[in-house]
Amino acid sequence: MGSAQSIIHPELGTQRDWIWRGWHIRYTYSHPSPLDAAVSTQPILLIHGFGSSLSQWYENIGPLSRHRSVYALDLLGFGGSEKAAIAYNSQLWIDQIYDFWQQFIRCPMTLLGHSLGGLVAASVAVEHPEIVNRLILITLPNSRQDMVTNQWLQTSLGSIERIFASPLLVRLIFKVARQPSLIRKVLQSVYIKRDRVTEEVISHYVTPTRDRGAAQTLCRLTQGATRPNYSKSRRYLLRNIAQPTLILWGQRDNVVPLKGSEADIAANPNLKLITIPDAGHCVFDECADQVNGAIAHWLQHEQDAST
Repeated sequence: MGSAQSIIHPELGTQRDWIWRGWHIRYTYSHPSPLDAAVSTQPILLIHGFGSSLSQWYENIGPLSRHRSVYALDLLGFGGSEKAAIAYNSQLWIDQIYDFWQQFIRCPMTLLGHSLGGLVAASVAVEHPEIVNRLILITLPNSRQDMVTNQWLQTSLGSIERIFASPLLVRLIFKVARQPSLIRKVLQSVYIKRDRVTEEVISHYVTPTRDRGAAQTLCRLTQGATRPNYSKSRRYLLRNIAQPTLILWGQRDNVVPLKGSEADIAANPNLKLITIPDAGHCVFDECADQVNGAIAHWLQHEQDAST
């Protein structure tokens, strides 16, 4: 179900609300011109990273929609979607994406995810291969299983982390962390090209923190990330992806470094890795032209190879 009112943003397409399981979900879409003879019939769905929203794709939606329909949504708990009082894990977001696909797309699609969105996108591709024809991952973070392999240590570490993820402590951190000045400093430490950290980019992260239930949702997100069932391991996902997959990674990513995942990527012949110099974790913004070009070129190559 969509809302009666649409918001049209030049860089972000047409934004609407979708009611999913009783919660409001923000999504957007942008269709190519019907006059474009090179239009592809395969749509693409974009999934944002942790703490972000569909607004992170403001440099990508327009260029990518020149030849195909592009959709993007805010995962439940993030961006303009509802800050639901629920336990958060990747399975929840997998179900959200699957139901969104059933509602709006209903044909095999290209799924693109960044960071946490990449983890969720890879999980959807493995769990529901019938809906994902091609996969694009912009960095893929470690899961708990990748970082701590000993089961007893995982359980003990999770218990300790949940103490530090107590609602009182997280709420105190939230009050400080939501300040635009601090968000600016954090983003400047993540971006290699600091001039890309504009007031508009900062607002993309600040605005959702003003929503009702935002502090409580941060508590639930933090607690969820400490649990063993939060997601499948990165190694498991990389080794079980069956679709043609493009992996883009900033060489100077200091949030999710590439080191440690090369062997798992090389072990699966379906995966193609492209590293981008002078780019960090937010390579989709810092090197948008290069990322958009690499995606368009790869999709065209895959399309030609399948015909």
